[in-house]
Amino acid sequence: MWHTKVFLFRYLALIYALLIFAVSAIPQINPPSLGFEFGDKILHFGEYGIFSFLLFLAFSSSKKEFFNKNVFLLCCLVGVAYAISDELHQKFVQGRSCEFFDFLADSLGIVVVQMSLRLHLRRKSHPSNKS
Repeated sequence: MWHTKVFLFRYLALIYALLIFAVSAIPQINPPSLGFEFGDKILHFGEYGIFSFLLFLAFSSSKKEFFNKNVFLLCCLVGVAYAISDELHQKFVQGRSCEFFDFLADSLGIVVVQMSLRLHLRRKSHPSNKS
């Protein structure tokens, strides 16, 4: 059962990364409008927030102590590196562009999810005494 879970989590993260790459390779695609300026940044944040969570599942399900001990740092490093590569990739796709603020929104999605997970797990493992 454990191997199936690890396999599933790792491949979910990989499949999602490939999906990001595939969508980024579509020329002249426009994200759906949220009805306000910079709405696409919210979509970037959410897209990479999901990726961040899937990376967390993949790394934290490992039996190797290194991955479990450094799960938040590894997720941030891998996620941000992938965000950089995704933006650079778009530079070479017709009708797409490499934008710093897209990268920033991607990175914030990654880091905010990791910080939230860390805080949640810390509170879960050390419940406060409420009087």
